[in-house]
Amino acid sequence: MMRGMFRTGAVLLLALALAGCSLWHFDFGHKRVAQDDVAAAQRALKQRRWPVAIAHAEQAVAQDGSDGDRRALLGTAYLRAGRFRSAAQAFDDTLALRQADGATALHLALAQIASGQHEAARATLSRYAALIPAADQGLALALAGQPGQGVEVLMAAMRVPGADARTRQNLALALALAGEWPDALFLVGLDLPPAQARQRILDWMRFARPHGPAEQVAVLMKITPALDPGQPEALALQRGAATAVEVAAP
Repeated sequence: MMRGMFRTGAVLLLALALAGCSLWHFDFGHKRVAQDDVAAAQRALKQRRWPVAIAHAEQAVAQDGSDGDRRALLGTAYLRAGRFRSAAQAFDDTLALRQADGATALHLALAQIASGQHEAARATLSRYAALIPAADQGLALALAGQPGQGVEVLMAAMRVPGADARTRQNLALALALAGEWPDALFLVGLDLPPAQARQRILDWMRFARPHGPAEQVAVLMKITPALDPGQPEALALQRGAATAVEVAAP
């Protein structure tokens, strides 16, 4: 019954542009050191040197744990290194310290999914629904164990004029995760020759049976999961001193 609503698309792509981290003012004698650590962490991320990026980002946060931008940088370093539990903590801290944005909220939800915190991820997606693009929100819901709800969000996004290829292909994958394989194949077949479309569906059948909670997020983001000892206790955010920024009403 869904087939009449499908349109042509391109390759699957979940938009996960890593949030940029701008430099703020730092205090007294630590200013130069903190700036150097932030810059070094950003360079290491560009060079895909994840342990180096983590080390510098942790040092930057140790200098001033109240700076949300540094927490976001740390979360990005943890995420790219496949340390999903630590990434979730860092992005959660970021949202407690600065104005919420869709990229950070989406990264938090994905890190929560990858670390097995599906209920927390669904709560994050609900709380920040006004900020996260529907194309990303729908697929994230499917990955968080709510494929039917994800399909509904993506179908609604498909009805918006100008819906792009990413939305259409995320819908195809959400349909596959919901067990709607004929509809998923139909949609994929609009963009690929029959043999390639069948191969993609076979790939998605394997994708739909992950060996662990981190696997699907890791595959989509091209990340290698790693053992995660957790964020250092010394970097824990003192929640009583942090001011959470609520999401503005749409």
